Amino acid sequence: METTEELRKKLNEIREKCLSCRKCPLFQTRHNIVFDDGIPNQKLMLIGEAPGYYEDMQGKPFVGKAGQLLDKIFASVGFTRERDVYICNTLKCRPPDNRNPLPDEKEACWEYLKAQIEIIKPRIILLCGNVAVQSILGSAGGITRIRGNWFPPESAIVDVYGAKMMPIFHPSYLLRNDSREKGSPKWLMWQDIQEIKREYDKLAV
Repeated sequence: METTEELRKKLNEIREKCLSCRKCPLFQTRHNIVFDDGIPNQKLMLIGEAPGYYEDMQGKPFVGKAGQLLDKIFASVGFTRERDVYICNTLKCRPPDNRNPLPDEKEACWEYLKAQIEIIKPRIILLCGNVAVQSILGSAGGITRIRGNWFPPESAIVDVYGAKMMPIFHPSYLLRNDSREKGSPKWLMWQDIQEIKREYDKLAV
């Protein structure tokens, strides 16, 4: 198993390539590429959708209100991004007005996400939001229907190097649905993160 530093060195080579990317028009409007955050590790990887305003300004994924909620969700089972989770997005540049990524933008950016998955080879991938689900699982279904379910590696439309995958609600969706009642999105997310922790704890060191 490769060390954190060995993984980080490989990822930095991809990040350098991404910095000069001109493969789609988003490079013209971005402030920063948003490549990754957290700790490169071969246990747990989260793939989000696309950067928003705060991410674009800071160059890191999940740093706005949605990111703060994501950190609280992780903390509820003892995870931190600094120690336990590698985080990246489907797109590395912010789409204008936070619109959904276009197919040609996802295709242009796939080179970088593919490299991140190949380098990390995580045992578990969390697919955070519909865009991430569609990019990895194709037309498996909407996030509301399939969240909380484990998908085996062979169900992916791309190579995930043996990872099992779980779709989860995007924290920005949870912010818009504040109820904590049984069956609500926040309540369901609480069930999902506990299941993720149970599976994580089964992994060999």
